[in-house]
Amino acid sequence: MKSLLDLLGEKRDWRIALTDSGLGGLSICAGLEARLRLAGGPRKIDLVYVNAWPEAGRGYNDLPDTAARAAVLDRALAAVAGYRPDLVVIACNTLSVLYGSTAFAGSPAVPVAGIIDRGVDLFAGALRDNAAATLVLFGTRTTIESGEHARRLVLRGFDARRIRAAACHGLAGVIDKDPGSPALPGLVDECVSRALAGTGLEAPVFAGLVCTHYAYVYDLFRRALRRITGADADVLDPGESLIDALTAGLGAEGTDGPGPPPSVEVVSKVDLSEAQRRAVARRLRPISPRTARALMEYAHVPELF
Repeated sequence: MKSLLDLLGEKRDWRIALTDSGLGGLSICAGLEARLRLAGGPRKIDLVYVNAWPEAGRGYNDLPDTAARAAVLDRALAAVAGYRPDLVVIACNTLSVLYGSTAFAGSPAVPVAGIIDRGVDLFAGALRDNAAATLVLFGTRTTIESGEHARRLVLRGFDARRIRAAACHGLAGVIDKDPGSPALPGLVDECVSRALAGTGLEAPVFAGLVCTHYAYVYDLFRRALRRITGADADVLDPGESLIDALTAGLGAEGTDGPGPPPSVEVVSKVDLSEAQRRAVARRLRPISPRTARALMEYAHVPELF
C-alpha cells in the first residue's frame, strides 16, 4: 500500500477525506490526526470525515443486495469527491468490499485507499508466524458474506481450513450509537460463542476485526475469546495497520517533524444525536482531542447524497 508521502509528497498541502458507514472510521481519523500532528511537517493538512451512513435506521447491510448497496455508495463517493480531496481513505471494510462494484471505481477522480489490503497483510503475518493458529474473522454481513479477506489469504497460500468467519449483524449499529452501551458485552459474547461453537478450536486463535466499529470494543472480543478458548487470544485490528501504512516515512530521521496541527471536519447525511456524539467523542478524545471536538461540532448535511 502506498503511503501519504508516495501519493501526495509532491503537494505542498494535503486534503484527505475519510469515509465509513457510521462513526467507526473516526478512530482511524483520530489516529491519523495524532500521527500527522507529530510528523506532518510544515504542510497545511485538512482531514474531512464523511459519514456515509445512508439513512436513519437503515445501513448498507440492510439494503437488499450488492447492486443496491453499490449504487448508494456511488452517490456517497461523489459527495466525498465534492470536498476536493487529494486522497480518499475508505476506513470501512463493508464499503471497501463494495467499492469495486461502483462506477466511481472505474475512473476515480482522486486516489482511493481501502482498508482490506492492510487487514490481509496483518492477518497473513499472524498466520505465517504461528503455523498452528486459526484466524476467526468478525465483521458485518456484507463483509463476511463477500469472503474477500479469506479469498485473498487463500491466494497467498494459506489453508482455508485455518480461516473461519462470523457475521455479527447489528453489532456495528449498536456500537455506532454508544460504544459504552451495556448491551455490548452480551452481543460480543454471543457472536464469539456462535463463531466457535462446535469447532473444537483450541488456542492459539487470532480474532481479526474486519469492521472498524469493532475496534471500540477490542477488549470485549479479547475477553470473550479468553473465556471460550481458556487462553489469551490475539485480537488483530487492521485500523492501526492502515494508519501505519499511510504515515510510513513521516517523522523519520532527517524528515519533517511537527508542524501546524491538521484541521478536522466531520460531515454526516444522517442526524447524530448529542448523546451519540458524546459517547463516541469520549473514546476519541484521548487519541485526538481535535477529532473529538470536530465530532461534537459536526455539520449535518441531509442533502449530502
